[in-house]
Amino acid sequence: MFKIGEIKMSELAGTAFPELAGREGLLYGVSDPEAPESNSMIYVRTEVADSYTKVHDSIFVTKEEVELSGLHESCVQLKASMQKSLYGVLLETYKKLLPKAELVQKNGSYISSDAKIGTDVEIAPFCVIGADVQIGDHCRIGAGTIIKDHVRIGSHVEIQEKCLIGVDDMDVYRLEDGLCRDLPHLAGTVIEDGCLLLAGSILAAGDSRTTVLGKSSVIGMLGDVGHNCVIKEFSSVGGKSSISGHCDLGEHVYIAPMAVTTNRISVGDHAYLGIGAVAIKDVPEGEKQFGNPARKVLELKKK
Repeated sequence: MFKIGEIKMSELAGTAFPELAGREGLLYGVSDPEAPESNSMIYVRTEVADSYTKVHDSIFVTKEEVELSGLHESCVQLKASMQKSLYGVLLETYKKLLPKAELVQKNGSYISSDAKIGTDVEIAPFCVIGADVQIGDHCRIGAGTIIKDHVRIGSHVEIQEKCLIGVDDMDVYRLEDGLCRDLPHLAGTVIEDGCLLLAGSILAAGDSRTTVLGKSSVIGMLGDVGHNCVIKEFSSVGGKSSISGHCDLGEHVYIAPMAVTTNRISVGDHAYLGIGAVAIKDVPEGEKQFGNPARKVLELKKK
């Protein structure tokens, strides 16, 4: 879990969450119901992994009819008919309690006072670097790039002009009065050593698990990687391609320009998704797929 703070449950109580009054457990951030972790906030959409009974000092948000039997005594279950709305309000309240850092102007960019920046790092003008950001040695950040809060960037990373790193992706909820809002993405973003992000590329923050761009991977010009995605090392996401949320890409994967994946797609090691392909189901290891919907090359040849 990406630790973004230490907030007591009781600090979230108030009129919105009276069930949390007097609770001294610390909340470090969020975790995925498919792999729930202690000291976190967990939104249970439909089901939760059996390991939830071992989790402590956490808040589970569920539908009214859901019963989480065997929940640790230090945990709290919050129920609601509009559970996503309740979760959204919980996250917004948590976010407001996180420590604030001042933005300092430096060489034409605005950089958070708590940012940790390594040696030999070049930051071009017109960038904004948010709170709780760490940038390793020998990195290059292009003009107009925005790096939001809770981002970790390794060494020898090049991020070109007007990239968006750690931004909120679309995970919409609606309040009781009908107002439309987006869930705060508090699971963090990681860019490992040696990565390259070309101009205009987007790497969204995680909202329930950390978004990760693996070692020596690349996102092409105007490429888009959604929230909760994990891309392993030496993989390529081509220009104007779109990787939807909760996807897993293996090692040495190649996603050609303008290709698209739907949510929760897994692409195996050394797999290839051709230009403009639309993957609506998992792509096996080493397989090459083309078309809409994407299909194995041999299947196309038989037509």
